Amino acid sequence: MNVELEILAMQSSSPDWHLSLAAASIPALAAIVAALIAARAARHAKRAELSAQHLRDLENRISEKKYDVYKPMINLIRDMLDRRQIDEEDSRARISDFSTWVIIYGSDEAVQTFHNFMQAAYHDPPVKVLMKLYADFVLAARRDMGYPETHVKPSHFLGMRINDLYDNSLLRNVDASLREICDEVDWQPPWTR
Repeated sequence: MNVELEILAMQSSSPDWHLSLAAASIPALAAIVAALIAARAARHAKRAELSAQHLRDLENRISEKKYDVYKPMINLIRDMLDRRQIDEEDSRARISDFSTWVIIYGSDEAVQTFHNFMQAAYHDPPVKVLMKLYADFVLAARRDMGYPETHVKPSHFLGMRINDLYDNSLLRNVDASLREICDEVDWQPPWTR
């Protein structure tokens, strides 16, 4: 009964009690709206995180597959350049297998550099051109398998394999463009004919 009397007293003493009550409910309403927006944003963020994790998992699987694709070919070319005894039938099978899978898993750059290496190999290139194309292919594979911003140059790569790289006049300046090297040794790549 006392509560009813107090409400009546408030109503009689303040004719604008409805306005006061409405003004007091605005922050509560704002808090409810903010909570709903936050919950929706949290659900969206969770979905985005799950999607990003799914993409990372796919990239990891593809990266592993790329390693499996590139490794035999890079080892085969290394062995050929080292003039190791290689079974010709086995090397043809590995090149064919690699050619099939690099088209599927390889980057555009890796496909193009492998194409250039193979086409040059069929046309008796000078040693410097062959080494440049080999280095370009390996570096394209490196970028493709996880180091897209690599700053490694052909000389860095070849310098690990050739002990007189900087003294050997046949191999000096392998960091130049392929066009410059071809001009220097007077050899025209078959894909430019």
